[in-house]
Amino acid sequence: MKVSVKLNPTSTIKTQLGIQDKGPAHAFLTNTCYKYMGQFVPGGDTGFLNQNVTLKKDQITYESPYAHYQYIGELYIDPKYKKGAFYSEDYGYWSRPGIAKENSGKSLNYHTLGTGSQWDKRMWTSKGDQVVKEVQNYIDRGCK
Repeated sequence: MKVSVKLNPTSTIKTQLGIQDKGPAHAFLTNTCYKYMGQFVPGGDTGFLNQNVTLKKDQITYESPYAHYQYIGELYIDPKYKKGAFYSEDYGYWSRPGIAKENSGKSLNYHTLGTGSQWDKRMWTSKGDQVVKEVQNYIDRGCK
């Protein structure tokens, strides 16, 4: 299941900076957020989660099937076998097709320092001021 990230309150940020909805500066804001979010997205060893992304002017969508689970930060398991995933040397990790997983109530363990669930909020807490400065500089150069 994919996950879409929309920073809140983007409407407040856009109003403060004078950004046109879905205009060039809005796209620049989205791309800048994506750039800084990378260091907070789990899976730093492969980078697949952070590379399998669709960027729109107002939205970042992580397309990997496991993106939702990583974003929520809780282990979801197969209801019959009580496992998060199955493993085969030939195929890698997989889940039974068409079976909806259930929340186990256990938190995921993230192995790369600084990464974790809700990486958009982690990024904004750590890099929000820097994002605003970059977007303001972009706007000051005449793009809205």
